[in-house]
Amino acid sequence: MNSENLCNHPDFKDKLCWISVFTHPGLDIQGKNRALSIQDEIAFCYECEHFKNMTQRGFGRREADKTIAMTMVKLMEQLAIKQQNLQQTADRLQESLEQISLLNNITDTLARSDRLEKSLRIILTGVTSGDAYRFNRAGIFLVNDKTGMLEAKCAIGPQNAEEAARIWSEISRIPIDRLLEEILIEDEFVPCSMEAAISDVKMSLKDENHPLIQATKTAREIIINIKSDMYSQYDFSWWPLADQMAIVPLVSEGRTMGFILADNAITGKEITVDSVESLKSLANACAPGLNNAILQEKLRAQIQELERMNELIKSNQAYLMQHERLADIGTLASKTAHEFRIPLVAIGGYARRILKTIGTDKFDPKMVEIIIEEVDRLADITSEILEYSRISKLNIKECDVNNIIQQSLNHLEGKLAASGIKTEQNFSQKDLIIKVDPEKLKQVILNVIDNAIDAMNEGGKLKIKTSRQKEYVVLEISDTGEGIDKNDLDNLFNLFYTTKNRGTGLGLPVSKKIIDDHGGNIVINSTPGKGSVFSIRLPAIQ
Repeated sequence: MNSENLCNHPDFKDKLCWISVFTHPGLDIQGKNRALSIQDEIAFCYECEHFKNMTQRGFGRREADKTIAMTMVKLMEQLAIKQQNLQQTADRLQESLEQISLLNNITDTLARSDRLEKSLRIILTGVTSGDAYRFNRAGIFLVNDKTGMLEAKCAIGPQNAEEAARIWSEISRIPIDRLLEEILIEDEFVPCSMEAAISDVKMSLKDENHPLIQATKTAREIIINIKSDMYSQYDFSWWPLADQMAIVPLVSEGRTMGFILADNAITGKEITVDSVESLKSLANACAPGLNNAILQEKLRAQIQELERMNELIKSNQAYLMQHERLADIGTLASKTAHEFRIPLVAIGGYARRILKTIGTDKFDPKMVEIIIEEVDRLADITSEILEYSRISKLNIKECDVNNIIQQSLNHLEGKLAASGIKTEQNFSQKDLIIKVDPEKLKQVILNVIDNAIDAMNEGGKLKIKTSRQKEYVVLEISDTGEGIDKNDLDNLFNLFYTTKNRGTGLGLPVSKKIIDDHGGNIVINSTPGKGSVFSIRLPAIQ
């Protein structure tokens, strides 16, 4: 079998050319293992050189033959164009079917999402899926009605080509439905580099000249060519490498919740009107589900706040009753007088001995040191009583609790080392931002660590752990000391109760009051002979 008799089209190289069969009636059509079929799809012959040569030969003969040949060529040309259009239509139809299938998958998964963060990632996974919408990267911005700001909430995609090669290679083998299901079952997400890049991006809704604010307020999709003169005055550096980006609003029940931002900065593929229309279809389909997720998140926050207040009332009930009793001036005065009596007796006794022995060989300077120590103790008691009884004036700031703990540890570094105590820190990788008076919280941490040091008089290990538990930031300080008996444990927050020889019995009650004033609580768990764990819970910023 001569290869010249085979079809030249790349899709039909294993078939015989129909012209060869026609012009060579005796041609052997038997291949090595089977009879060869004939390629007679005329539409594919228009670009074939063999076909062109054959038709050219007909042009030099009779006028009728020439007319027939030219007619054939014209028909072939029209047929080829129609075949091409048909293929393009089929490709678009296939793409539409893929988008519809993915859209159904996304909306179904979105309906089963129990957290806003999951809902955002489900939508963005669909936008960047290689199966349908095929954008390289995408992010979602949402309107914060309380602050009047447009805030970046989530992003998916690589920052550069190297990262893209690694990520796309990993996920290309995972079906889209499995990716979506994995989002549903995940409890905590590690932000990708793009999400980290936009985490602090906020824009005032009052900046009506900004194209992103305009798109939000007009609820109209736009394509932004960042390097054009029209947009050169605006800062888009927080979205690296981008030359062009599509902005499609998320609208539900007539209200714009925010928008989807998408680009093809890695591949450089142009964003077309058709691709924006497809993204708009996705946004419109997902907007109701996203709106439900936002409402559920707000409702969940309100329920959690009510539960927190309920827990706070329960946990502080004993304290409130105690505080009401201590409001009785007589009770407080009696307790204070009792605590002052011992150091005053010591001061008086040593002062009289000094008067008798001063200037003689019997004078002992240590007596002066003891008096100074007892005066200092009285000053400490007085200071802590005032701290406990006065109305709190808190200097509230937004702070990272990990930073406050680190500052406290730095302050006690020498004392810990001198006591033979090693520290182990297990801080949350996420920023734990709370509204707190940093100096007051530092006072609590220092007091708790001081108690831990006293409990480990032969050295040991101090462990400090921070975490986010629902609506709380939790700080756990544990020691390997002697532990606390149950009877003592029940009284640790009572005024003037202490298990130390030189303690005032005010440190922990004052610490509890500080935490209570911040809307939190403090709990102690202890096992005699093994150590204690102080757990401090403070409301996290939602």
